[in-house]
Amino acid sequence: MIKTFVPALVLGAATLGMAQDPAPAAGPIRTPKIAVINMETISSESVLGKAYAGQIQGLEKEIQTEGAKKQAELGKLDASIKALQDELDKQAAVLSPEAAERKRQDIVKKTRERQAFVEDGQQELQRMREQAEAKAQGLNAEFQQKIKPHIDAVAKDRGVDIILTSQVALTLNREFDISRDVITKADAAERAAQAAKPAAAASPRPAAGAPAPAAPKPSPTPTPTPTPSPQQ
Repeated sequence: MIKTFVPALVLGAATLGMAQDPAPAAGPIRTPKIAVINMETISSESVLGKAYAGQIQGLEKEIQTEGAKKQAELGKLDASIKALQDELDKQAAVLSPEAAERKRQDIVKKTRERQAFVEDGQQELQRMREQAEAKAQGLNAEFQQKIKPHIDAVAKDRGVDIILTSQVALTLNREFDISRDVITKADAAERAAQAAKPAAAASPRPAAGAPAPAAPKPSPTPTPTPTPSPQQ
């Protein structure tokens, strides 16, 4: 099963880019301001997190669908083997030794086919799981990369020096949880990006130097056909 989409974002002073800052001048050391974020909340409730979670759930669904398909095919093989065995049992008294042996060989052949199908199916599903796990890890990393600027922005707005994840906090005063602020900022940015896409697609720029489209020519005015006067 693919792991649940809960990115383990490693945070600390470097999250705010403080690792690259020059050493502060000598002076009194101020108390750092600390905040906490819950990455599970951010990934499950933000627009961005839901989008990535949906992709990971899609990978899991593909595996489940393929597993159900193989289970159905295995059921058909089992049914065919049972039908051959029932037929042999019913006709055992009237079949010649040669005919009975042929049916037994058919059952053996089908049983071997079933075993090979099970082994191949298990290997294929395992490959799918491994590929899906690799894709899920890539999606988790991509989510972390996209959500981190919003975490940094909230931390900067609130003057936070150090960010911890809720998993490492033994006790937590909700006043210091900035998860909702991160979700709000990330959702606003995501909605703005989505709104900009249709606008960009609706007004494509003409290629440089491309001639302007010619104005449509007016349709010729139809000439009315004279109606012959009725003979006197």
